[in-house]
Order: sequence, then structure tokens, then C-alpha cells
Amino acid sequence: MKIKEVEELSGMTRANIRFYEKEGLLSPQRNSNGYRDYTEEDVETLKRIRLLRSIHISLEDIKALNENVCQLTELLPVHLMKLKEKSQDLEQSGSICEQLYSAQESYHSFDPQHYLDMLNHSSLEVPPELKEDSVPKVTAPWRRYFARVIDGSIYGLLWDAVLACFFHVNIMEMSWLGWIVELIMTACILLLIEPTLLSCFGTTPGKVLFGLRVSAESGARLTWREAFQRTWIVLGKGFGFHIPVYRLIREYKSYRDCKAGEGLEWEEENVLWLDRRYAPAKAIGAALLMLLLTGATFYIWQAGAVPQNRGNITAAQYAENFNEMQIFYQTDRQLNLPEFYLIPGGDSSLRLTDSGTWEKRNGGTYIVDTANTYAALPQLHFEETDGVLTGVSFSAEYKNENIEIASYGDLMALTALSFICAQDSYNLTAAPPSLLYRRIKESADTFQNFTFSEAGITVEAAFQCCGYEFRQAQYSSSEVLVPVYGEEPYFQMEYRVYKSGDEIAINNEF
Repeated sequence: MKIKEVEELSGMTRANIRFYEKEGLLSPQRNSNGYRDYTEEDVETLKRIRLLRSIHISLEDIKALNENVCQLTELLPVHLMKLKEKSQDLEQSGSICEQLYSAQESYHSFDPQHYLDMLNHSSLEVPPELKEDSVPKVTAPWRRYFARVIDGSIYGLLWDAVLACFFHVNIMEMSWLGWIVELIMTACILLLIEPTLLSCFGTTPGKVLFGLRVSAESGARLTWREAFQRTWIVLGKGFGFHIPVYRLIREYKSYRDCKAGEGLEWEEENVLWLDRRYAPAKAIGAALLMLLLTGATFYIWQAGAVPQNRGNITAAQYAENFNEMQIFYQTDRQLNLPEFYLIPGGDSSLRLTDSGTWEKRNGGTYIVDTANTYAALPQLHFEETDGVLTGVSFSAEYKNENIEIASYGDLMALTALSFICAQDSYNLTAAPPSLLYRRIKESADTFQNFTFSEAGITVEAAFQCCGYEFRQAQYSSSEVLVPVYGEEPYFQMEYRVYKSGDEIAINNEF
């Protein structure tokens, strides 16, 4: 039978039963899956122990009886004398002892239930001796939960690093399918790493910060197989395999059981220990680690935007960088149209070629005509020295034309980042791509001149505009330049991203 049945039949807690097993008073068999299989005889043994501990017989004396070092008839007279010397609250125990002695009962054969029924207190009431005879039970549900959150964040961060650094995936903007894959892979990493940590060190990073440690009931380290079994049950019974809604149900049930001191299924064959020392310092350490993980997540996300082609790149490699970065930032629209342009049939971004022109991507749907006429998407011009790209530029000029001009912010940002982030001197931590992207858009979206340098690359934008006004674009939340009726509109824009003279000279030396 399982331990839950034994608890009900013997009137003892799981912690009591584990304690007596550890003390050698109980030796249940194990079935094929490694779980203990208790018998009726084990239940009777526990009842005997319960009775004898209830009448204040020491654990050492019970061990001696169990090992036949002495007989119950020899032990009881001595114990009876001790009980009579105690206060009135031990009279009941004395009465039971007298009856046991009068009946000349043997330890291995007397009926404990008969004498348990004679006790005045309820059979459900736990005697003080049984409270002493127990493996310590750690509740602390919130400590355990936040330790698990930290560990889960670390495992998830490892998979995010693979996605960002090797596949250049935008981990902050994944599809629902990407999130499902993320949950599956995080669970796989959990099942691989956590059993290894528990079997080698008895703890995990999150548990260390909250003073938690896991061991076998003997106090020894868990084997890898035991640790894996524990982790698998935690994943299923504790987190519901990360299935939405079901996970919340499992987490709530685990919290409720843990707070009530009930046994959790993944702790059937192991013990959780809690070291309460240095609690304030550990709490500060946990908070600092969470901040560190948050920062690491940000920079791993940014690492995904760094292009694969780096160093002295060609125009073709630059075009590859541009197209990859356009996918990373999910600018899924023709860049001469306003943001979030909505029209039946959808829209898709154009692909940059190594000649600086634009072409359709395979399988996409494209806007051919719109209710409003927008400025054309400018062609990019490449500057090269000995086959190495040294600059990229584009320009536009419109005079007395009835067209609307959408922001060049995304086009300018992608043009600059595809070159800046490809430089060997580019520092991800000093200038994260998304911050550079936002810096360019803040000026370009309002058609303001700007210039700056980063990683040996200079970025310059110059606008001239008259006869236009800002107005919200149709089917969009962004603003565009619209010609003012009765005026002669004029618009000119020059944009260039290039290596400085010193940077070109250094590159030529190599």
C-alpha cells in the first residue's frame, strides 16, 4: 500500500513514518518504479510505536524491543516506576502500562489498537512524542516559489541566448508558435540541468539564495535518476507542464498543500531542508540576481539584432544585414508607407538587393495602389573602396508634387544599424541597437536634421521642407507630411551613413 493509506491507518504523519524508517524500525519493500510498498505488518508496527511513544516510552527503548535486546515484560516495570514519579498528567499512561504488564504482552504480538482505544484523547490527536519523532517539514511556500522563479528564469535565458545569438530571433516579439517552442525547450533544459545540479550540489542557484537544499532521506545526495524523477514530477504536478490555465491550477494546489504542511508528490523520496540564517542578505542577493537576469535578458535580446556579416563587408553582405534586421524589427511594410498601414489583403516589406534597389519577397502580398499617393521608396547608393563598403546614402526631392511623405525613420534606422552594428569596433553594451534605432527615429519621424557617430561610422540627415503640414495618415496612427492647398510644396532630404577618413585608412592597412 502507498504511504497515504499508511498515514490514515496508523494515525501518523508522513514525517513520522519517514523518521522511523530512518531509525531502522520500519523497512518497507520497494516496487518496480522505486516507490515504497507498505504492508499490513508495517501498519501494525507503526501502531505499536504510536502506542508506546504515547505512553512515554523512549525511542531508544523501542529500538531495543524491536531488536530483541530486551523484552516488554522486562522494560515495563522500570518504565512504570518512572511514570509513577511524574505528575498527574501521566496517570493515563500508567494505567495503560499496568494493563500491558498484567496481560504479559509481547512487543511483537500485542494488539495496539485495543490499548489506543483506551486513551482518553482522540486517536486523531498527535502525542507530543510523535511530534518529536519526525523528519522536519519545510513549508515556506513563497521562498520555494521565488527560488523556482529564479531557476526558471535562468533556464529560459539559456534558450533565449541560443535563439538570439545563433538564429537572430527577436525574443521579445515571438509568435505564439515561438512561445510554445520556448516553453518546451525551457522544460527540456530544466530536465537536463536541474537533476545534475541536485545530484552534484544538492541545490540550485535559486534554492541557494533562499537557503533551500534537497537530499535523500539518509542525508546523502540524490542520485541523478532520483533527482530527475523529482524534477519531472515538479514539472508535471507543480507547473502542469506549463499548459495555460492548468498551470495556474497546479500552482495554486501546490501552494495550498505546502502552506498546510501536507506532503508534495515530488518529495515522496527526498527531504527539503531550510537554512534560515542570513535571511536578509539572501533576500538582497535574490533581488540583485533578478536585476542581473533582467539586464542579461535585455542584452541577449539586443544581441539578436547584431548582423551575421561583420568587419569589412561588401554591398551584398550589407544588403543581407539590412534584410535580416528588417525581419528582426518586424517592419513588415513597404518603408515609404506610414506605420501600421491597414488595407484589405495586407502588406509586406520589400527586400533590398545588392544594387540598392527593392524587390518583392516570395510569398508576400503587396500594396500596388493606395487611396493616397506617397513618395516613392528611394534607392540606396553604395560607396565602395576595393570592394569594401565604405558608405551608404539615399536622397529624395519633390517640388510642386501632390504627394504625401511618410516618415523615413525606419528606413534611416535600418540603413544605419546594418552598417554600424557590422563594425568590429561596435560595442553592444555601450550602444544597444534598439536605443540607436529609437534615437534615429525620434529625429527622422519629425523630419529634423541630425548627425552622430558610433563605432567609426558617421550618420548625417538633412531635411528641407516648405508648403507642407503634419497630418495623421489615413488608415494609420502615424503622421505624414501633406501639401498645403494653395502653396508650392517643396521637400528635399539627404541621408548618408559612412566611415570616417581615419577609419577607411585603418581598414586599408589590413
